[in-house]
Amino acid sequence: MLHKSTIVVTLAASVSMLFILLGLLFPGSVPAISPWILLASVIVIGIPHGAIDHIMAEKVYGLDNTWRGTAKFYGGYLGLMFIVGMLWLLEPVIGMLFFFAISIYHFGQADMEDFVIPGSTGIPWYVVRGSLILGLILFSDTAVSYPIMAQALHIDPLTLASALPNGSGALVALIVSYAALFAMAQLSGKVAGGRRLLADSVLIVMLFLVAGPLIGFAVYFALWHSAGHIIEMQQYLRKKNRPMSLKSFYKSAAPFTLISLFGLAMLAGINHAFGLEDQFIALMFILISVLTLPHMVIVDRMYAQLRG
Repeated sequence: MLHKSTIVVTLAASVSMLFILLGLLFPGSVPAISPWILLASVIVIGIPHGAIDHIMAEKVYGLDNTWRGTAKFYGGYLGLMFIVGMLWLLEPVIGMLFFFAISIYHFGQADMEDFVIPGSTGIPWYVVRGSLILGLILFSDTAVSYPIMAQALHIDPLTLASALPNGSGALVALIVSYAALFAMAQLSGKVAGGRRLLADSVLIVMLFLVAGPLIGFAVYFALWHSAGHIIEMQQYLRKKNRPMSLKSFYKSAAPFTLISLFGLAMLAGINHAFGLEDQFIALMFILISVLTLPHMVIVDRMYAQLRG
C-alpha cells in the first residue's frame, strides 16, 4: 500500500482482501453488487474528495477571499469543466482519450508522489503506474468494460471490441512491462519503497482480476486514491495554518458534494425516463472525467508546493 497513513493502508488492504475472497468463493454475486459498490464509492468518498477544491485553490494560488478571487476560481474551474464536457459532446473519442491521459497522470502522481526519489523526474513513473491502473480498468474484464466504453462513445460494442486489442494479451503485456520497469527503477535508485510497492501492486492486480473492473475501480478510487488525497490535503492545509478535521472536511465539502449528487440524480432520472438505465455507469464516468481536469490542476500545484 502506498499511503503513509496506517488507517488508510489497513482499510484499503482489508476491503480489497474481502472483495477478493468474495470473488473467489461467490463469483456469481459479484456482477449483482458491482454497480452499487461503485456508486457508493463515488458518493461517499470519490466526489467529496474533490469538493473542497475552492478552499485548496485559495491556498495553492494565493487567492484572496473577495469577489475577484472567487471569480478567478470559478471562471477557471468551470471553464476547464466546460472544455472537457464539449470534447465529450463534439468528439467523444477525443474526449475519452483525453480522459484516459489525464487519469493516467493523476492516478500515477497520487500513487507515486512519496516514492519517487527527490531529484528524480517523477513523470515517467506516474505514467507507468497510471497506465497499470487504467489497463486494469479496461482489460481486467472486457465483457464489462468494453460495453461501458461503447455506450459513452455511442457506438456498437462489437465494433468497438474489434478495434481494441485482446484484453488478456494487453493486460499481460502491461503487467510484465510494469514489473520490469519498476524493477529497473529499484535497481537504479529512482524509486524507493520496493517491498511496499510490490505488495501494493500484487494486491491491486488481484483485486481487479478476481473482483472485476467495477469493484476494482470502486475500491481503488475510494480508498487508494480519494482517501489518500483527503489525508494529503489535510496535511497541506495544516501547513497553511488552516487545520481541518475529517468532520470539518466533509462539512466544507457538503455544498459541492450535494450539487454533484444532484447532477447524478438528474442523470439517473433522465436515464430512467428514457429507458436508458444501462447507460448510467457510462454517464457517471463522463461526469467524473469532467470534474477530474480542474481537480488535477489544483492537486498538481499542491504537490509542487509540498515538494518545494
